[in-house]
Amino acid sequence: MRQRIVVLGGGTGGTMLANSLDRRRFETTLVTASTTHLFQPGLLYVAFKNAGTPLVRDERGLLARHVHLVHDTVTSVDLTHQLVETAGGSRLAYDRLVVATGIQTDPSGIPGLADVVGRVGDYHSTVSQARLLWQSLDRFRGGTIALGQTTPICKCPPSPIEGILLADELLRRRGLRERSRLVFFTPYPRPYPAEPMNHVVEPILKERGIEVATFFDVDRIDPESFTLTSIEGDVIECDLPILVPPFTGAPIAYEPAGVLDESRFVRTDPRTLRVRGTGTAFAIGDATSLPTSKSGVGAHLEAQVVARTLRGSPATFAGRTHCPFDLAHGRGTFVAGTYDAPVVPSPPSRLKHVMKATFARLYWLSLRGTLDPALDLYFRLTDPARPRWRGLRGPHPGT
Repeated sequence: MRQRIVVLGGGTGGTMLANSLDRRRFETTLVTASTTHLFQPGLLYVAFKNAGTPLVRDERGLLARHVHLVHDTVTSVDLTHQLVETAGGSRLAYDRLVVATGIQTDPSGIPGLADVVGRVGDYHSTVSQARLLWQSLDRFRGGTIALGQTTPICKCPPSPIEGILLADELLRRRGLRERSRLVFFTPYPRPYPAEPMNHVVEPILKERGIEVATFFDVDRIDPESFTLTSIEGDVIECDLPILVPPFTGAPIAYEPAGVLDESRFVRTDPRTLRVRGTGTAFAIGDATSLPTSKSGVGAHLEAQVVARTLRGSPATFAGRTHCPFDLAHGRGTFVAGTYDAPVVPSPPSRLKHVMKATFARLYWLSLRGTLDPALDLYFRLTDPARPRWRGLRGPHPGT
């Protein structure tokens, strides 16, 4: 008898996992509230370069034929009785559950933030919001741009610095840099959370004349004057605030409720990827509480670990990250590490920038598993534990 597998979420991890399960052994159902699939890293280029590359495709067209697709919103998950309920009234029983419900922006926790992102836009939520941010930048003719993350949790840790560097590139191209001030703010003691990457990042920010405000924990924002005030009372006044909103897990009720942490992320074993306290549920991707960056490559590798486990093969997750990092002006780098191998700085190059752009175009093939043999080899060769390959490591299409 085939195992009943229910996958919650049609993002990178959920789609890859569902496609990888053999229909002869598994009866796979994927539940997602959206009929479409968004290539989220592309929002950066919509916002800062007015990119017109299509970022959205129909989810059904990305799934293997044997995967049963349910378009509905999950409202509750009973891990004890192995039952999922949806807003449409469906009750889905399962033998194994995979939570891949992702992450969502939640500006409501910071006074004034919802008003600001509603007027200015952002590049971490939707295509329409990214286009709104492009319009705000397109109208900018000089003054102060302040860009940064409002809380420590961030989807794609390189993205705030990518944003400020691409803003600098845009202003220089338009001849507006001399009459503009760029301020990058962060709640961390350094521009990039992982200290080794600052050997790459800090000299570039200094070279491009970008000011850095560290330990800036946003407390509130005046939506009229665009004044940012930190918890400590520090103030940044600007003409254009570009804010990475807070993130939270999906609004799903779980039983037992203790499987969620304070940010609504699912408490997940960092090695086995099992939901804490259960033997029949796993979590992958941004939905997890794992102590590693939230990125597409993580979701990809986590999906592979869960797929192997479901097939009965021993598998563990090493905490691998491999995030591409656009440094603007045609240069790039990447952030790679594992639980046991700390992040090491990688020299910027034009090749790495080209690799990021190329792999972005291959993202849709990676969802089907078409690129898995090549990517598996690539990940082995670029393992952070292999120092001689550090200068060759590059990006992954799902990051």
